[in-house]
Amino acid sequence: MKKPTTPLQEKFKRSILFFGSLAACLVLAVVIIVLGVKDRHLNAQLADAQKQLAQTKSQATQAQADLAKATTASTQLQSQLAKAKGQQTDLQSQMALGKDALTQVQSQLDKAKAQSADLQVQQDSAKAQSAGLQTQLNQATSGSDQLLTQLDQAKILSLDLESRLQTAERDITELQPLLLKARHMPVTTSFEKLHGSGSFTLHINNLYLQPVNVDITTNGTDKTRSQSSIIGGGATLNVDKLAAGESIVIASAGFDPVNLTVQ
Repeated sequence: MKKPTTPLQEKFKRSILFFGSLAACLVLAVVIIVLGVKDRHLNAQLADAQKQLAQTKSQATQAQADLAKATTASTQLQSQLAKAKGQQTDLQSQMALGKDALTQVQSQLDKAKAQSADLQVQQDSAKAQSAGLQTQLNQATSGSDQLLTQLDQAKILSLDLESRLQTAERDITELQPLLLKARHMPVTTSFEKLHGSGSFTLHINNLYLQPVNVDITTNGTDKTRSQSSIIGGGATLNVDKLAAGESIVIASAGFDPVNLTVQ
């Protein structure tokens, strides 16, 4: 049988229930406050993280743009480097060709200078002979006709040697442009008019130390003549029976043709 509760006991129970409810409310309030603080803290952290993420994305975009610029610049530099290498190769090839041409022309120039010096010696000798013959002519009382003939021959020889010296000096002057023009044919030419016949003879001098193959075409008023010849190193080829006004073309493989007019 259940014992009846007294009013004091009932009041005590109600007090316990009240304080228990109050304690539960306080605990619930503390939990709510803690959760609110944590929520605000998490929201702040989330905002910071989003801000850092945005900065990171911006930096990544800038880095990609810088990388694209660097890649484009690298490609352009590689193209310029390849072009520069090609130009360097072409210049080296041209330099090698120029050195070969310069060596050949220098050899021709040295030979022409040697020929000029030899002709100068011959001219001096001829002048000495002419002076000696002139003295003998003044002293001699007989055989004047023979001495005059010898004197005329010496004068002719002197004039011929002087003409050849002038030709050699002109050839040396003409050889200078060969340093810049390697395809010029290594020959010199001159015309000689034969007295009495009215015809001309063409003298073609080879300035090379080695033979040169030439094709000579003569265009006259009534016909065209052609001939192929080999001019030995330092030798001279003569083409005779030429008429005034005829045109002559001298051709050789590897060189520019030489065009002449008989006069």
